[in-house]
Amino acid sequence: MPKTRHERDQESLRRRLETLRLPVSPLRHAGLLIPDRTDPQWERTPETVGVGPDNRALAVWASRVQPQRRLVTVHDGSRQPVQSVQLDGCSQPRFVQPLPGDRILLVRSRNRDGANAEIRTPDGRRERHGDLGDAIGHLLTTPTGAIWAGYFDEAMAGRGPQTHGLARFTAALEPDWLYPQRPAMPEIFDCYALNLADETAWTCADTQFHLVSVTGGRPTDHGPAPYRSAHALLTDGTRGALISGYGPAYDLVTPFQLDATAVTPAGQPTRLVLPDGLEVRGARTFCRGPELHVIIGSSWYQTDLGLLGRR
Repeated sequence: MPKTRHERDQESLRRRLETLRLPVSPLRHAGLLIPDRTDPQWERTPETVGVGPDNRALAVWASRVQPQRRLVTVHDGSRQPVQSVQLDGCSQPRFVQPLPGDRILLVRSRNRDGANAEIRTPDGRRERHGDLGDAIGHLLTTPTGAIWAGYFDEAMAGRGPQTHGLARFTAALEPDWLYPQRPAMPEIFDCYALNLADETAWTCADTQFHLVSVTGGRPTDHGPAPYRSAHALLTDGTRGALISGYGPAYDLVTPFQLDATAVTPAGQPTRLVLPDGLEVRGARTFCRGPELHVIIGSSWYQTDLGLLGRR
């Protein structure tokens, strides 16, 4: 017999109380993301944010004056942006990433008109535009300019690269690797988590939730993850952590060990919290190897595998 709403609520409450009893892993404050202090035309909360392979943060700011004018800033934790560029004729992106030569990649999650990606030069000119597929859930670039896209479940109803669940594109916005759709590899129905460590991609995807890495053009199935439904993962290649979980476990941190044959739990789970102990809510997370970046509004936080679980 299916559970009643009350029974489901009680089960969620029990799971949340169990999670709240865990030790905490506090983030550290890395900086504030702010636009040009001398120009009042920009909104004070970024439209979207990202973190590049150099672990610098990027932010996109909408103009209060011109609907399709935007400012992209790059931050290293200091009080002022280390780089900024103004863009005209730019629609609202969901993702922002750096490309070699100080170029900027802007991408919309959904593709309604045949093109959802554009590359801007350091002086703000549009260099090219293209299609990276519909229903993009994760987007990260590598130091050499490879573009990795992970897709959520609505991509399965379309055609092209998105139906593979995970795809790599060149800096010319052309697909050059697609996740293999064959029985030898776990199916990607929804790319829950994506991590880039230099040129290697790591993912953990619905429905089987195996940890999979891709180096060059070769994917490797490392086996079932010790926790399902995590939306972020960190790894240095031998150990790692799965961040967040389903429902009441949204701030759960599950550490794991990686060897030649399996992925196994390693150490006590913890809760991810802000530096003052408050809950992490409404955040964008970005995983770069062992580094975790959490951005809430204009506040930027960080932690890494070495700090997670240290109390």
